[in-house]
Amino acid sequence: MKKMKRGIAGLLAAVLLLGTMACSAPQSREDTVISQIYSDIVALDPARMYDGATMEVLQQVTEGILAQQMDGSMAPYLAETWKAVDETTYVYTMRSDVTFSDGTPMTMEDVLFSLQRHRDPAVASYMGWMFENVDTIEQTGDWEFTVKLKQPDATWQYVLGTAAGAVIQKKACEAAGDRFGSAVEGLVGTGPYTIDRWTVGSELRLSYNPQYWNRTESEPEVKHIVFTVITEDTTRISALISGQTDIDLFVPGDLMDQVEASEKAYMKVKNTANTLFLGMNCSKPPFDDVNVRRAVTCAVPKQEIHDNIIRQAGEKASSMPMSNYLYTFERASWEAYAAQAQDYAYDLEQARKYLEQSAYPDGFQTTLITDETGINNAIALVIQQALGKIGIEVTIERMSYDEIICHEFGEYVDENGNHTYAMGLFEWEADWPDPSGNIMGVFNSAYIGEGGSNVPGYSNAEVDALLNRQAAILDEAERTQLLQQALDILIDECPIVPISYTYLKIGMSERIQDFDCVTWGTYYKDMKLK
Repeated sequence: MKKMKRGIAGLLAAVLLLGTMACSAPQSREDTVISQIYSDIVALDPARMYDGATMEVLQQVTEGILAQQMDGSMAPYLAETWKAVDETTYVYTMRSDVTFSDGTPMTMEDVLFSLQRHRDPAVASYMGWMFENVDTIEQTGDWEFTVKLKQPDATWQYVLGTAAGAVIQKKACEAAGDRFGSAVEGLVGTGPYTIDRWTVGSELRLSYNPQYWNRTESEPEVKHIVFTVITEDTTRISALISGQTDIDLFVPGDLMDQVEASEKAYMKVKNTANTLFLGMNCSKPPFDDVNVRRAVTCAVPKQEIHDNIIRQAGEKASSMPMSNYLYTFERASWEAYAAQAQDYAYDLEQARKYLEQSAYPDGFQTTLITDETGINNAIALVIQQALGKIGIEVTIERMSYDEIICHEFGEYVDENGNHTYAMGLFEWEADWPDPSGNIMGVFNSAYIGEGGSNVPGYSNAEVDALLNRQAAILDEAERTQLLQQALDILIDECPIVPISYTYLKIGMSERIQDFDCVTWGTYYKDMKLK
């Protein structure tokens, strides 16, 4: 009965939404694309550009020093050239013809300011951890800057192809002060589109910048983009399959069939580096107890979740926090490791034994935070019921997606700098095509605290040492061995429960020809319309 009521409510909401959109959308759709986002963006600020909705918008108005290609390699973008002089020295030559959206030239001062912002503790950038190994960033020529690292860094080659390399206008940022990135102040970037209006909680409107520095002979077919915020899954998919909207990069897995059956929309599914997991706050009781975490891991019915909820939207996860998508080097070694790695099978009896060995043999009460999407709510209910069978009473707390992001990245911390949540459903997608991408930032204790990416607040000195060693080695075989040694410990100590290696699920209207994207490269200027 509850399911039926929710379906009727979703349908009514869809009708109301579509009526509103019909009134607010541009009169002509010929050069306009209406894109659905599942949540409002966090901010118009590259330092907060880590969730899917914020990335999708900001990639249209800001650009990186490098750009990730479809094959995972990095190519110059705002940089004209770049090279590694030695293991700790990287030199970047910037383009001298780049202009911001207000028509003013991009300067080296803007470039250096944008990079140094991520290193400023007061900014608490979500990308701050990427600069931990940076010693200096200095201008070394008219249009050249040099990055000196404290030690060799195997993944530095990728950093400036993420939001960490996006360039913003220094003057506009400093003038805005604390309001930078807000709906009032926005930002000034170098991208092909500019923000016309951000109605918080509702929509963002972008228009093509005719002064865009990287114009080709033919201008983009998409001149206007409307990002409309639709948090309710059923409403969002109803809008897509009715033709009222044009694209959704994050179609819920349980609604993919509706899109595929539609005459006005179609699906494109891609493997990704994304992992959906249950995070446990290792910094506080009861989840600072390893046997509690092992008990929870054994009690989560991942096969049931996959078969009944996730289905074709992803692959059931093993105990590893990464899928084979990230076996980008030493693949044979990674496949052999995955085949023999320890795995906690679903086993309620074993879960009870672990709990008996913990400080909480009779169980306890706790909370589980999740966003408002239907699929995550369904998973949360299954986890709640499963843990109840071993004496762990779970209360589910639902909140907006941006609140989940704030928990994930240490925006909500206590006086000791530790996370305030107990358990939570989170997702992590590697920032670059490297096996360390789902390990280094999530489990290294250096990234615990405000603005940090250590989601479970996990700390283990041996893991830190292994991760830090591999990061400073350029030999791929040796790095692989060290990463696998760290995984041995992580899998044994269970700071998270990997649930699914989820796919990128793009729903597109019949107006759009085949459109592709990568994690840090969703460019509407390249979209072709029918």
